[in-house]
Amino acid sequence: MMNSTLHSPELHEYSSLVWHNSERRPGVRFATRQMSLAQRIALTKQVRDLMLRHDFLKGGDTADQLQATLGDLLSRRLYVEWGLAHIEGLSIDGTNATVELLIEHGPEDLTQEIANAIISDLHLTEEERKNF
Repeated sequence: MMNSTLHSPELHEYSSLVWHNSERRPGVRFATRQMSLAQRIALTKQVRDLMLRHDFLKGGDTADQLQATLGDLLSRRLYVEWGLAHIEGLSIDGTNATVELLIEHGPEDLTQEIANAIISDLHLTEEERKNF
């Protein structure tokens, strides 16, 4: 006779958001979205053209370099629009910050910090790449 013990399946909780405390603005925290495969594909397609143009123009004259800078800024905006889900602890001109308000009127250093967090979360580490 065979004895078998059935284990109840464990439920693994996945949160699609990651909360970060701002290093540049103490008291501010923000939630960024975790990337799914479909989202990674869609965002990569959106950023690809901006980045290709940016890399091409880096070595050009002043006008080309201004275009490259514009490409960088547009890419940063795209990452923040896509990846920032919530922001807490920040008021801009008396109004609680939203993604749109942050991009339009918020402190650029915080926007850069958020963009860097999103970009960092999007890239796989060397260890994660090895596991594929």
